[in-house]
Order: sequence, then C-alpha cells, then structure tokens
Amino acid sequence: MRAVLSIAATTFRESIRNRTVLGILLLALGFIASALLLAELALDQRIRVIVDWGLFCVSFFGVILAILIGVSLVHKEVRGKTLYVILSRPIHRRQYIVGKYLGLALTLLVEVGILSATLILLLFASDQAPTLLLYKALLCILAEILLVAATAVFFASFSSPYLSGLFTLGVFVVGRSLDALNTLADKVEMTAVWALLKGLFFVLPNFAGFNLSNRVVHEIPIDFFEVGWLWVYGIGYMGLLLLLGTWFFSRRDLT
Repeated sequence: MRAVLSIAATTFRESIRNRTVLGILLLALGFIASALLLAELALDQRIRVIVDWGLFCVSFFGVILAILIGVSLVHKEVRGKTLYVILSRPIHRRQYIVGKYLGLALTLLVEVGILSATLILLLFASDQAPTLLLYKALLCILAEILLVAATAVFFASFSSPYLSGLFTLGVFVVGRSLDALNTLADKVEMTAVWALLKGLFFVLPNFAGFNLSNRVVHEIPIDFFEVGWLWVYGIGYMGLLLLLGTWFFSRRDLT
C-alpha cells in the first residue's frame, strides 16, 4: 500500500506542475468566467445560463484533462526510461497502475474543485445561492471524469498515447449516445451489425447518465439515491477497467 501511495503522490506532484495542465486549467477558468458575459445577453435567464455553461465547462475541461494526462502517464515514463528504475524496486506492475490512477484522480479532484468553486462564486456574485441540485450535479460530473480517467489508463496500459486518446474519446462519445445507439440497433436488419451495436450498448459505460445539467437548469429533482447509484455504477466500471489494465500491463513487453 505504501508503494501505491508513493506513486500516487509523485504522479500528483508531476501533474500539478505540468504546464499543459496549468494552461488548460486557466483556460477553463476563463471560459467559466465568460458565463457572466453570456448571462448579460440572456436577460431574465441569467442564472440558468451561468449554471448551464458552468456545468458544461467543468465537465468538458475535466474530460479533456482526464484524457490528456491519463493516456501519457505510462508512455512518458517508458520513453524517459524512469519506469525501469521504478519497477526494479519491490513494486508490482499492478501497484504501479493503481498508484498512477490514484495520482491522476487526485489531480482531477483538485481541478474539479477549483472549477466548481469558481462557478459557485459566480453565482454568489450574481446574488444567487447555489442549490443542492447544483452540488449533486457536480458530484456526478466528478464521477464521470474519474471514469473517463480510468478508461484512459486502461487503454494506456497496452497502447500508444495517440491510440489511447482516440479510443478513450471514442468510448466517451459513444457512451454519451448509448440511447441513440440502442435505437439505431433496433432499426438495423443485418444480424452481425445488430449484434455489434447491441454489444457496445451493454458493454460501454453510459456516460449520459452522469450529465444532469438539464435537470439542474430546469429544477427537476435529483435524489441522493440516484447520485449514490451513479457513483456505485461508476466505481464498478473504474474497478473493472483498472483490473483489466493491470492485467494487460503485467503482460506488456516494455523492452
């Protein structure tokens, strides 16, 4: 456990010092702040615009960071030869992958926390106290981002950064459109294509379920059971992806 935490701490320190991460974070803060400008154009819908745009920015930039950092975690140390030094110590490969993911998760937690705090401050500046619905939606966005990060680490355990990024982005896009994919499958007549689409529907994580921004904007209730279920669902997928990732990485030829 100590080895896992040590790798996680190192990964976190490297990530927060990364200029790309800091640049994206500053860009995200600028985009969230631009909600005030958009709100001025919305007249009586100011608060809805701020909430909707703010939640979109937290989700969008969180997913971007999860993919960019996640797909490069392993490759960067393989290319720099530092991975061989790490694995020469009494550290198993599975501990390495889990530690890397935990460090990435902590980085994303800080990023989501900063962006969420900025959104909340914007609401207070607009004389609007954040609702409980907003906090619930932010919790679900965090779960979504952590699941995207687990997907990125999974692909990075056996593939190149470019392919891992494409695969992760593809899984996320399709996962956000699973209902449309299921509808399309019901209209397909070719058995092979139908089986493929149905297989993707049942295997890929449903990222659309984590997106609750519309319900916050229209003040549709979100109960704690639903939030808890989304977290259980997300943690289940994260655990499975990390388990498969450690299995692939343990059999990967690093020479």
